[in-house]
Amino acid sequence: MTRATLALIALLSPLNAAHAEPATTQFKNWLATFNAGDKAAIQKFYGEHLGDADALTARNLREETCGFDLARVEDKSDKAFRALLVQRCFPALFRVSFSVAADGKTLEKFNLQPFAMPEARALTATRDIVQRLAASDAFAGSIIVAQDGQAPWTYSVGTFNRDDERPITADTPMFLASAGKMFTAVGIFQLIEKGKVVLDAPLSRYVPDYPNKDMAKVTIRQLLGHRGGTGEDGVLQREDTANRGWVRTIDDYIKLNGNRPPAFLPGGKFDYSNYGFILLGAVIERVSGQTYQDYIQQHVFGPAGMTHASFPDLQHIKDVPVGYSTFFEAEPKPIASTAVLPWRGSAAGGGVASATDMLRFFTALSSNVLLSAKSRVMATEPSEKGWYGLGFVAQAGKHPIWGHGGFGYGMSVAAQRFPNERTTFICVAIRDGACDRMIYAWSDRLFGLTE
Repeated sequence: MTRATLALIALLSPLNAAHAEPATTQFKNWLATFNAGDKAAIQKFYGEHLGDADALTARNLREETCGFDLARVEDKSDKAFRALLVQRCFPALFRVSFSVAADGKTLEKFNLQPFAMPEARALTATRDIVQRLAASDAFAGSIIVAQDGQAPWTYSVGTFNRDDERPITADTPMFLASAGKMFTAVGIFQLIEKGKVVLDAPLSRYVPDYPNKDMAKVTIRQLLGHRGGTGEDGVLQREDTANRGWVRTIDDYIKLNGNRPPAFLPGGKFDYSNYGFILLGAVIERVSGQTYQDYIQQHVFGPAGMTHASFPDLQHIKDVPVGYSTFFEAEPKPIASTAVLPWRGSAAGGGVASATDMLRFFTALSSNVLLSAKSRVMATEPSEKGWYGLGFVAQAGKHPIWGHGGFGYGMSVAAQRFPNERTTFICVAIRDGACDRMIYAWSDRLFGLTE
């Protein structure tokens, strides 16, 4: 028996005592369940002990880490436990801590976090996770991490689709989903800067013939901040197939939804709304005299140097990778993203751009090419009551961010600026939730525990 094995036995022996504390027993059960990697078992444990029956984050973390080995118990009692763990598939240190409720079963304040890594090592860890996910067909796309003044770190993997072996690169245009809302917000703020739109003016000032008069009272600010009660647009859900057959323009969207009143008193609460951004697109069209897509192409994509960005319709996407969705787990096989896409990208999102394009968009915003600094700050400041600004996801805290993500069937986007670190993270992928996983995998390791 080796010295290392003897040391490990000594380390674990307190956990194997016949009269182990409840917290120690729960730790042993959690670690064994997590390391086994069985989806159903993890869901069962997290459902019974942590009130998380889906356990998606835990299942994703198991795939990303390959499980953990115990390094050292830092503190333990009947009701609390804290320990250091070593990730199995990449040498990294995590800490797990929790307390046990009075019922002896429920785990409270459960926390599992990695320790902070130097920037270069965090990128190496990110690449390791991407490669592992790609091997299991859970990632195909491109990631860029760019710190101001330095050459960007780029990693791409995967092919256009299962019948097209062209490799995805950082210059490959991919579907953007809701990340395209940032373009709409920029378009509106450009028109505000020109004095053609007023932030607190009602929709009716720019679309005077809007059918529902109560909805027409919603202001531009409320639309940008998802506080208008405007609801969904009627084409993005799988059951909206019939609507996708004829809804192609913003006027078509209004024909479909225009008689509907607000779901609540505008300004009363936050409720994420795709249709609200369609209405902002209507404002851009009425004020500029251009189609929404032409306006964004001319006033956003062009000035930012986004050479691969456009709004192709479904008949002109041969050079765009096709994603596959397993969102509907009951389906016999994954669903191609083209089966649920609207005819063309709209003001609510969509369109295509490459990872390089998205980096150029953020560079143009940060350097005041597209908007003034004043407008950019106004758009990207978080609201007092939520995580959204005016057309941008915006969060305060120790590491504030602004940008936007995108989720659709078989498409995933994470595009965020970390202004304090002068760093931009871009991920565009064609697998469900792939970029959400990667931005957290990277940022958790870069901004993790320090003691």
